Amino acid sequence: MKRALLVVAVIIILSGCGTTETMTCTGDNTVGNLTSKTTYKIEHKNNEIKKLTVIYEYNDKHTDETKNGTDETTNDNHTDGVGTGTDGTTNDTDNDEDGIIDGVVGDALDDVVTGVTDGILDIAGIKNQHSNKFGSYTNIEGFTTTTDVDNDNNYKITYTYDLSKLSDNDLTTFNIDKNLETQKKVYTDRGLTCK
Repeated sequence: MKRALLVVAVIIILSGCGTTETMTCTGDNTVGNLTSKTTYKIEHKNNEIKKLTVIYEYNDKHTDETKNGTDETTNDNHTDGVGTGTDGTTNDTDNDEDGIIDGVVGDALDDVVTGVTDGILDIAGIKNQHSNKFGSYTNIEGFTTTTDVDNDNNYKITYTYDLSKLSDNDLTTFNIDKNLETQKKVYTDRGLTCK
């Protein structure tokens, strides 16, 4: 009887070892009127990553705000009609709150929308950045993409990486390491919080 209980206890202990767990790493950022929320869901068994789901959510707050139910934005406090302050009649009250990212500040939005210099970026530009980065990988087995929300003010896209199907070359292309601690460090070095 003791031996049978010992065998059952060992089976229970072993079946509990190496169960699949999920770690989530998140980061939020705002540049001008654009907000970005990035979520990495890492499914792992022990220290080996099995599946990675990455969700990017963007919101252009400037175009979401309305006056009196119309589509006019609320950030236009200009009395001269141009808001530049260059005509001598007003100060520049706009503070670049026009829903775009221009210049090098585009570097700070997230890891996909990066390297933007001397350009203008809005939701359409963000979609373009994602398409440029991932558009040629849509036929790779183990990599899928789903656009969850797609309108002028909001964009949400999900990438799923099944590491059991991705080749070593694919993992290198996507900058994914199968080792949980190594991949976690990549995300925390980017400023994300992992739990």
